[in-house]
Amino acid sequence: MIALRNMMTAAALWLALPAVFVPAQALVDGPWIDMEPARYRMIAAEVDGQAYAALEVELKPGWHTYWRYPGASGLEPQFDFAESRGVAAGKPLFPAPYFFDDGVGGFNGYEGRAGFVFPLRFELNGELNMRGMIGVCREVCVPMEVAQKLVFNRDGLAASPHRGAIKALLQAQPQEPSDDLVIRSASFDGVSLQLVVSGTALETVSVITIPGPHDIIGLPRIVGRDEDAFLLEIPAWSKLDHPLIGRKLTFIVRAGARAIEQNIQVRDHSLLPQEPLTRQ
Repeated sequence: MIALRNMMTAAALWLALPAVFVPAQALVDGPWIDMEPARYRMIAAEVDGQAYAALEVELKPGWHTYWRYPGASGLEPQFDFAESRGVAAGKPLFPAPYFFDDGVGGFNGYEGRAGFVFPLRFELNGELNMRGMIGVCREVCVPMEVAQKLVFNRDGLAASPHRGAIKALLQAQPQEPSDDLVIRSASFDGVSLQLVVSGTALETVSVITIPGPHDIIGLPRIVGRDEDAFLLEIPAWSKLDHPLIGRKLTFIVRAGARAIEQNIQVRDHSLLPQEPLTRQ
């Protein structure tokens, strides 16, 4: 009788537990899906104890796609995981973008092969259903729908052959500024933003500015340099009730394979000491 009562109690407790999705086996990569301008697939792996999924995109020659802030032209990538079971998808993590001057304002993004990847952080156990849209462009832009499903368990993610690929993508994200690469100052002279970028072994630098909703930002150009720093001018304008001076702006700075993302307050250029940089 006691044994029967214990079995009934255990059964009641089991029924009271919330339903948990338990996958039959791990599926850590989907098949390549071929579209007209590109092909894509999802992969997953555990990296340093954290689970990740990534959307890999390979574009055909002449096509490009966009970063989270596409620039003056382009389409922002969008992803949805509402149909997933037992998995919480985190905020997408994007590799550092490149700036491309297309003659009509330019765009921020990626082109070529094996660089068009959007890592996604998520929790373990369950079924990940990804649906989304990425913009792909050549002469015209096409919103390309993407959709794929992966099924996870801990053993499968730990043994995934994609750990190296996802780790490389995580390392390709913009890093924190350091003495190796940093915006030393940001100021506004009424016409242009003035950035001083310094670092070690700098041959050249490029800058992407993420403007506010009331800003118009032009293309940067290098106007001065010394042994370890560059001076860049970026034409800029903002509405009178949203002045640039005193606000923080976000910049992506790239120097060769290095890239940082830095949020820095814009100061009044007339109040800063003159940088001893040779103007070009």
